[in-house]
Amino acid sequence: MPGLLKIIGIVGMVFFLVACGIKGGSQSPLRFKQITPAMEMEMKKLIQEGCDREYEYFDRDIALLYSLIPGGGQWYTGETRKAWIYLMSFPLIVPYIVSFQDAQNSVDYYNFRYTAHFCKSKLKVTQKMQEPDDQKKKSRKRKKKAAAAR
Repeated sequence: MPGLLKIIGIVGMVFFLVACGIKGGSQSPLRFKQITPAMEMEMKKLIQEGCDREYEYFDRDIALLYSLIPGGGQWYTGETRKAWIYLMSFPLIVPYIVSFQDAQNSVDYYNFRYTAHFCKSKLKVTQKMQEPDDQKKKSRKRKKKAAAAR
């Protein structure tokens, strides 16, 4: 009986602890999506230029619900390769638990990127709409100068 307990203990440790190394390095497909300081600086600049609203492309609650299925939160955010890895390794329990946090991080990351992209687009459109007014003013000044020169 003690031999059986040792075997179960060893198998259990291998079963649960093998998943600790599954995260990998910086090139790993399982790397967490994170909002970088450069992205934060870019967003501060956009806020100063008039971007005042956060846009939610993905919903955190839906990602959490999908995460009940191993890899579901990753499928929700479009990270299918990562989803397959989490699905295949869910018996190791650690990746299953990690996938919950990873789905939340991915949602925050993609929402942040989408907001920045939307604000940049909005600011470009606003600048283009303001340019014709400036050009009209310049052409009026030219006409006045031409009339004064005659």
